[in-house]
Amino acid sequence: MDVRESGHICTIRLKGRLVREAVDQFEAAVRSAQANGCSFLILDLEASSSIDSCGIGAIVKALKTSTKMGGSVQLVKLSAYAEKMFKMCGILGLFGVYESEAEAISACGG
Repeated sequence: MDVRESGHICTIRLKGRLVREAVDQFEAAVRSAQANGCSFLILDLEASSSIDSCGIGAIVKALKTSTKMGGSVQLVKLSAYAEKMFKMCGILGLFGVYESEAEAISACGG
């Protein structure tokens, strides 16, 4: 997982699987970014091979906190598998979905 903060925007590039065993690391990165004032999170899912219900829950939790801070969560380079998981859960519409990080940053006002 790569994390880059710039002002009120944090980009998190997930690598591998966002499953129960990896959720603690993801949540710690999100908490740290939000504690540093990043109200907008950009999640780059291009290198994420799978997401389970725990991973989806962690992303929704990040969205809830970002929204309370006046921000949002944007998804970038969503794989077909990840898109299917978000649609199956009925939550894809809660997020902005973009093909590039630059588009997501623009949507955050950056």
